[in-house]
Amino acid sequence: MKIDFRLYSDSTYIFKRIYEFDSIKNETLKGNYKLLNDTLLCFGDFKFKGYLKNNFIESNDEYEKYEILNSKINSYSKIDFNKFPTYTTFTFSKSKGYNHFESTAIPYELTENDLLKIDSILPICMNKTSYFKGVKNIDNYSIQCVATKNRNGEIEVWINCACSGIAKESFKYFIGTVHDGGHCFFSLKINLTTKECFDVFVNGT
Repeated sequence: MKIDFRLYSDSTYIFKRIYEFDSIKNETLKGNYKLLNDTLLCFGDFKFKGYLKNNFIESNDEYEKYEILNSKINSYSKIDFNKFPTYTTFTFSKSKGYNHFESTAIPYELTENDLLKIDSILPICMNKTSYFKGVKNIDNYSIQCVATKNRNGEIEVWINCACSGIAKESFKYFIGTVHDGGHCFFSLKINLTTKECFDVFVNGT
């Protein structure tokens, strides 16, 4: 499925779900929207609450977002993902699924320097389990990140990885559930403050 989400200057939108192999399921949703600074509210057929950040429209309610391909509106951005093509970030919320953090965790917004740290720490973390012995870089993985600050003010990042050939079309847009797959699908946490990794989980082990 592909999404075509268009916002027009008259405060209307058109949201299309397009199924490549089952066109009968295609649907077009219409309505009005309000854009207040970086906050987007959609009314009508497609009800949506979210915000513009890092050249994406990100949902308040789910780990889901839409890439801005063409716009006259400048979105706030801390990360140039052209420099980090295998990475994507999602904003933490206690109300969303995949809540892998303590109850006291608060959202943290990752920077480019943080991604560079993850790039250097992640192979070390991977090599602590036998599945990844000898891994020197992570270029073959698509990497999703959700970051928080814990009660001690330390930055903790939940990292979800998938082999790039499998995930390259979807990893930027949502966090999904995958069963089995071995070391092509794994997750872990990194404490960027202490440079420690923990909660390593490899599918199918």
